[in-house]
Order: sequence, then C-alpha cells, then structure tokens
Amino acid sequence: MVYRGKPSPGCALCRKRRLKCDQERPACSQCLRIGQECPGYQDPQALRVYNQTAAVTTKALARAASTRKAARSPTAEKSKTPPLIAGPTNIQEQAMSHIFKYYVGTSQNPGILCYLPDLLRTGPSDALQATMKAIGLACMSRVYHLPELARSAAEEYSKALRATNTSLQDAVSATSDSTLGAVVTLSMYEIISGQSQMMAAWLNHARGALKLLELRGTKQFESAAGRRLFSSTRLQIAMINIFFRTSCHRSPTIAALSKYAKSVGDADAQTVEDFYNILVTFNDHSIKVKETYNNTGFRGNIAPLIKEALDLDADLVSWATSLSPTWQYSTTSTPLPFSHVRSHDTEYHVYPSIDNAVYWNHYRQARIILHEMIQAMCLHQATPDSPQIMHQSISINKQLAEDICASVPYFFTSGEAALGAVARLPWPLYLASDCAGVSPQTKDWIMQILDLIATSTGVQQARILSQFVKTGNHSYLLIPGKPKRIVDI
Repeated sequence: MVYRGKPSPGCALCRKRRLKCDQERPACSQCLRIGQECPGYQDPQALRVYNQTAAVTTKALARAASTRKAARSPTAEKSKTPPLIAGPTNIQEQAMSHIFKYYVGTSQNPGILCYLPDLLRTGPSDALQATMKAIGLACMSRVYHLPELARSAAEEYSKALRATNTSLQDAVSATSDSTLGAVVTLSMYEIISGQSQMMAAWLNHARGALKLLELRGTKQFESAAGRRLFSSTRLQIAMINIFFRTSCHRSPTIAALSKYAKSVGDADAQTVEDFYNILVTFNDHSIKVKETYNNTGFRGNIAPLIKEALDLDADLVSWATSLSPTWQYSTTSTPLPFSHVRSHDTEYHVYPSIDNAVYWNHYRQARIILHEMIQAMCLHQATPDSPQIMHQSISINKQLAEDICASVPYFFTSGEAALGAVARLPWPLYLASDCAGVSPQTKDWIMQILDLIATSTGVQQARILSQFVKTGNHSYLLIPGKPKRIVDI
C-alpha cells in the first residue's frame, strides 16, 4: 500500500497527455478540442492510498523481458528522429490545437473565434469539427511548408460542406449554434486558403449565414455564443456589402432582430448595434452611388450624394468620439519590435482587447471607403466646394491609413490569440495602401507586413493583396468612379 499524496482529479485522457484538465461538465475542454469522448473524472479521496503491487510487478517483468531481448540482439537499431507529425490522428489533433491556440484564445485573452468551445460543448457537430480541422490544416500547411497538409485541409473542407448540407436538411439542427458556427467558420477557410474564387465563396457562406440568422429568431440570443455569432456575422456582411452592394442587408427580419438585440444587450452590445446601423445606411448610400454611375461618369446632379456621404462620415466620427473609456486605445512611443520588418513610425496603438482593435479598424476602413467615394464624385462633378472637400478628404484618409498601420504591432505583440486576429488585417491594410496621399515608403511597409502575415499565420489573402499592391492592382474597381490614380490637391 502506497500513499501517493494529492492525485490529479482530471480525466484519464488529460493525465495521459500531461495536460491540465478543467473538469467541465459533461466533458472537459481538452477532450472537446480533439473530438474525443471524455472518460470522466477521478475521486481524489479514493486515490490517496493505492495498492501498487500488481502494477510494480507488471513493470518489472516488462523491463526484464526488454533487457533479455536487447541482450539477444547482435546490433541495436539506431534510433530514428520522429516525424514532425506522427500520424493522421496527431495531424488532426495538432490542427485543432492550432485553432484553439491562435483563434480561440483564453478567457483572459479571447480570440476572434472564442465562441468555438461553447459550440463544441453544447453541440459538437461533424460539420463544425471538420471545419476547424480544415482551417488548422490550411494554416499549418503554409506556416510549416507542408503541401500535403493543404490536401488534407481540402478533404476536411469537403467533409465540412457535406456535413453542413446534411445539418441544413433538418429543421432542428439547421437553427443550432453549431451549424451557424460551422457556416461562419467556413468563410475563414476561404480567407486562409486563398483560392481563386475566394471572395465568391466567402460571399456564399456569408449569405447562407444571414439566412440562418433569420431562421434562428430571438432564441439565438439566449446563449453567449449565439449573441456573438449574430453580431459578428452581420458586421462582416455589412462591411463587405459596401463593395458588393447587394440588398441582403435590407432584410426586415434582420432589422427586427437587430432592434431586439439592442434591447437585450449590454452597453458594449449597444455600441456595436449603433455602428451596425450606420453601416446599413452606408450600404444603401453605396448602392445609390453605383446606380448613378456608368462608364461615362455620374449621371445627373450628385451634389446630394456628396452631402449624404459627408453626413455619414460625421455619424461615424460621432460614434467613435462617444465611445466609453473601455473602448479607447492609448498611443505609445515605446518601440514594439515584432519582426525583421523596419518600424513604420515612432508611435503605436495599444488596445484594451483584440475585439476593440478589430472594431477600430472596421471603423477606419469604412471611413476610407466613404472618402474614396467622396473624392471620386468630386472629380466627376466639380463644384465651387470640390477642391476644399477633396483636400480635406485626402488628409482624412491619409491619417486613417496611418492609424491602421499604427495598429499592426499590437496584433503581433499581444499574445497568440492576437496573432490569430491578424486574419482581420489584410483588407484594411490593402485599402490603406491605396489611399491618395500615402507615401511610397508606407506602401512598401504595408507590402512587407502583408507578406509577413502570409508567412507567419498562413493567411493567403494577405499574399494575394500584397501582390495587388506590388503590381498596381488598385481598388478603383470597387469604388464607382474612382480613377486608377488620384493626384493630391
């Protein structure tokens, strides 16, 4: 009989893998993360004293047999270096670990996919798990230069699509948090893999997610994961819809659900709703601007559209200046080295959280797009005020571009989950590089950062956009009336 001190109460799988077990019910987070059935927890009191006779005997016999076998062998086989990834199971475990490390984060430092553990705990669907593995494998294939993992990622992606389609055929599973989470997370795969039809596939996932939001009704606000999914899904669609100008944001059901979300949300949720409402108005404005433009220029009097755009910009500024202290960032002149890339400026931003940093850059890129439209309209229809409006607009965009650049070090120096959040940086950086008044040095720095994002995180959207900047593939196709080059005034 042996007294073993205080034994671990964790599950057998966590003890075997030498991991800390959080002993959540009905299953621990570590087992959920790798998609294994949790074997349950030990009773610490019952394990303090244990008869180890049988265990010691077994170990001794095994050791003796091993010694005899080694003695009979004329030559000992040289040990081989174990492969980086030992087998299919280990590959998938590592892929899931990658997602948890860089995209889920911790309770103290949550990542951009922080809702995944709740979804795995309450409804670990095949679709969601395959989606997570696809993203993890796609990232690892690029970061570690292992093309065979890209093939595995594509296979998991196909599994995720099939499983998602199956879930959508059932009325109950179609409205579950897990199914929506799978659809939303699938859009991340498009950004990371960087396929040729990346944006078209992303839009398909986004539109599918929007339909699910409508089907889920007010019940989706009963869980923290449901509320987070509702907010983030709408915001991403509203941001990208500024460019693609569809009418999906005009859904009466989504409008009613948004109003309900604001009534039941906390102060932060209401801040997000206020921002979303401005983006919806921006979406309508963007459609009107596009409808007045053809290959020969803008039709009719567009002065009201310019005024409407300036009013929208004032609304965005008002939203930013009214934010509570918990949303405010600070500026530091302390160097924040994070790579071989030279420093961009002497001042950098420090944010309260990853979410805050992402929202601030959403705000900045929304204003950049708005001012690109203002500049394009002023160029096509000159008025006595056009030169002054152009000058102010260019100055504003130049500062917004500098602010996006100043946010970059925070993502690279604030932990693993912040590094995963750089997946939200390529598009703001690309737009910043194409602003009138931005120096060649700043453009060069942005190209280097986009390349760094691609190599350090595997997000291939960054590599594609870096090539756009290098080859002069500008965003003029996304802005009605924007010329290939805008000359400073």
